[in-house]
Amino acid sequence: MVESKQFKIRTIEGKDFPSIDGETILDSASVAGLAFDHSCKNGLCGACKTTLVKGKILEMQPQIALDKESVTNQFLTCCCVATSDILIDATNLSIMHGIEVKILPTRIDSLDLLSEDIMQVKLRLPPTLSFAFLEGQFIDVIGPNSIRRSYSIASISSNNKITLLIKKVKHGKLSDYWFSKAKLNDLLRIEGPKGTFYLRDKDKPLVFLATGTGIAPIISILNGLESDLSYNQTESISLFWGNRVRQDFIWKSNFKKIKIDFTPIVSREDDNWKGKVGYVQNIALSKINNIKNSNVYACGASEMINSSEISFIKAGLNKRDFYSDKFVQSF
Repeated sequence: MVESKQFKIRTIEGKDFPSIDGETILDSASVAGLAFDHSCKNGLCGACKTTLVKGKILEMQPQIALDKESVTNQFLTCCCVATSDILIDATNLSIMHGIEVKILPTRIDSLDLLSEDIMQVKLRLPPTLSFAFLEGQFIDVIGPNSIRRSYSIASISSNNKITLLIKKVKHGKLSDYWFSKAKLNDLLRIEGPKGTFYLRDKDKPLVFLATGTGIAPIISILNGLESDLSYNQTESISLFWGNRVRQDFIWKSNFKKIKIDFTPIVSREDDNWKGKVGYVQNIALSKINNIKNSNVYACGASEMINSSEISFIKAGLNKRDFYSDKFVQSF
């Protein structure tokens, strides 16, 4: 039983905030007006992983995303509470302070089947409502019978419609709705924006890794750079996108301002494929020369992200320069 006592939590930046009885460190920070890295908030994605420098904590829910190679003092802020005054290696994301999470009504504006199992959905909000987000964030769609699923936003914040790329999931409750029941003008609700997957430093070499519909937030980030009048590209931008087969490449890089080294990769080779075959992270590591000075953004399958983080850090990347949005499948 955790004592009903308030402890002081300090970040390495010197920001102090109190622990709240029964609330995780992540939620206590939010109440205090601080924003830490996070995504799923249930221990599955690992986005909120940080290091305990000093003090004691208690796990309140399983830290599933901590793998065997995690060092002993790493923990997930969404799963743990403070049981003493603590010092943690977490950074306040000041850019998040103006982003308000809302529940809003929306209607289906278009439904386009891009491949056998990928649907592009565009949602429109009432003209009187505004929805601000950072390119790279995601929303929860609340569908029929209040079924809730998370989807990354593929459009940019200045667009008046929200674009989603939706993968068909066998036996998926909301997936069945999208692919067999959804109609134009259906009324849905969204909650968001959520997560802290967004572009941190535009002036560093950028490496993007994606599998499947994990390309969605990266499309948003890249289109954000393309439309940013103040952005003057001085460093390389590399994109490595992996799919099972060539038919799954439902988006093409077609930018006019920004220059991207785009490498499509398949895991299942066929006679008509002339490109790369293999794992995204392995091919990226073989091509990137300036790993130590790069920022790496990975989105998609958990296996790819876990392997990429370990491999890139071993190759010299600073652990603080690896950002990820791990897709956790729901049915």
